Amino acid sequence: MYTMVLLAALTNQIVFDAQQQGSIWTIVPQVMLTQDCECQIQLEAVRKGTSGNSNTRQRSRAHIKGNEPYSVSRLAINVDPGDDLTILVTVSDGKAINLRQQWSPPGIL
Repeated sequence: MYTMVLLAALTNQIVFDAQQQGSIWTIVPQVMLTQDCECQIQLEAVRKGTSGNSNTRQRSRAHIKGNEPYSVSRLAINVDPGDDLTILVTVSDGKAINLRQQWSPPGIL
């Protein structure tokens, strides 16, 4: 257990805190870096479903402190049965840090 915590603290990563209440998913992408960074952040949410399609893209710059979790955004998205949802987060300083992570609700590829 402690090894997993230590490894998480030693690597740059993007993780997703996702909660479901009925058909609403609340997703909070979080970035953890080993060093301070003036980063460009891009978040894209793509939902395809019977009621229509939506594509949301957010871009921002942020100062992310090393070894402190940084919440990129908070999304609340209605996902009906049969819908496809993909959240993609990209974080880059234009040099050494280039992270990209994708998330979809369980059962959706």
